[in-house]
Amino acid sequence: MLAANAPDSDIVVLAFGDRWTFLEHHRGITHSIVGVIGLAVILPLIFYAVDRLWSRYKDQPPHTKLKGLVLASFIASATHPLLDWTNNYGIRFFLPWSQKWSYGDLVFIVDPYIWLILGGAVFLLFIKGARERWGRRIAYVAIALVLCYWSSLAFAHSRAVARGHEEAAKIANGETLLRLAAMPRLANPFRWDCVFETDRAMYRFNLGLLSDGAGNPVRYEKPGPDLKPVVDYVSQQRSARIFLGFARFPVLKLADPGCTTRTLVQLADLRYTEPGRSRGTFSLDLPIDCPVAR
Repeated sequence: MLAANAPDSDIVVLAFGDRWTFLEHHRGITHSIVGVIGLAVILPLIFYAVDRLWSRYKDQPPHTKLKGLVLASFIASATHPLLDWTNNYGIRFFLPWSQKWSYGDLVFIVDPYIWLILGGAVFLLFIKGARERWGRRIAYVAIALVLCYWSSLAFAHSRAVARGHEEAAKIANGETLLRLAAMPRLANPFRWDCVFETDRAMYRFNLGLLSDGAGNPVRYEKPGPDLKPVVDYVSQQRSARIFLGFARFPVLKLADPGCTTRTLVQLADLRYTEPGRSRGTFSLDLPIDCPVAR
């Protein structure tokens, strides 16, 4: 259990910084290949050392086997970044050498069906009759069901991406499509959120695999030359730099484009929310002097 949750030890940064510090470091080095290997080795070494010391104190042979501990730790540790990769928050596998994020886009960040399958298996293992009757088969069946569920989501995701490109071509109306992502919704494998970027704007719409057409499309124009002072200001702010390093589909707008003194520059990651709609670290409002019209 400790090995499976060890990558989330990065939460300790909250004790030394603010929410932007956490956004910068969460799913960072402890979730990378190097970090997971390191944690997978350190944990069993700690337990093995403690057991050796305790056995010497009690004058009895040690109970743990280092090889078995390391093997179990590697398997459990590897499940954490793998599960995190399946959602749209992303993982930086190759830190510290590369800051590139990777996204599976298969599973909603909290999937009730996976919780039900695995949680149900744990519940059965604590029931005496079921544990004695089926034993390890309970765990094997639960893992097999999750793998089948992932496979069905992978197929649905491929269909959502294909349909998303078709609808994006209609919505963009001649603009050059640069990239597109299709992301699952909570507890509904037939509804997906699509976000895409063109040479001129960012778009978001929802998509039903069992229905035609795109629902509720929104469009955010990319900043033009008139907003260069705003972009320059944003690039100098620590919170904005961290936010833009995390955001996959960042959009920007002024709260009051016609302002005369000061207003807010509103940033948002379009995969989660829109400018002006507060959503924790997925959006950011910064006060700014109004750009001078030219």
